Amino acid sequence: MHYLSIIFKLLTHALAFWGLVSLGLQVSEVFSTNPSSVYPPRASALSFSPRQQKNAYKIDGYRPDTLPVGLNLCDCGRTIREALLRDCVYDTLSTAWLPPYCRDDKLTAEFDQAGPGPEGAWEYFADKEGKTPLNRTQVAALGEIGGSFWASRDWHIAHCLFYWQKYYRMRDTGIVLEKRFDSLHHVKHCGRLIRNPMPDHFFLIEVPVMMNSSDDA
Repeated sequence: MHYLSIIFKLLTHALAFWGLVSLGLQVSEVFSTNPSSVYPPRASALSFSPRQQKNAYKIDGYRPDTLPVGLNLCDCGRTIREALLRDCVYDTLSTAWLPPYCRDDKLTAEFDQAGPGPEGAWEYFADKEGKTPLNRTQVAALGEIGGSFWASRDWHIAHCLFYWQKYYRMRDTGIVLEKRFDSLHHVKHCGRLIRNPMPDHFFLIEVPVMMNSSDDA
């Protein structure tokens, strides 16, 4: 009878041990064959639309401090020769030479046809009396000498309104807004200009031309 008791205990321990081994094997199989049933899906496995996937890796121009080195500067050097070597062009909307990642060429083309002149042209002058007109090439050349031109208050208001569009369109264009205009100071400047009719829309105001639009005007 004593031997039967010992055999029964041994059999009980053996069955318990086998049960633990069997449970361990089942858990191991779950981890090795179907990890998603244990862990939540990774971000890359989530269901994103193609547009969401594209935008997830898009440069965030709204946060200049997060941009790669070089892409947070809208700098075209000091001379027109240097600007051309950097693939910069003169941008009439910003009155500055800009590299490709700082330009919204489509919007600038629209701005160039939003004026009161023939085919929507804007007028630019070398003097505050508006007696010496300048063409686009002459205005662009002012950047190299730190010069400026004169344009109507109406031009300034349009510039402000189009920059509002440029800022909004950044989520689709992926461009960087120049430090020169990416400030509360510029927003308040535009607000004062729009609300204060001094003395009329065609009053001329001086505008600087920049080679480095990351500098404050």
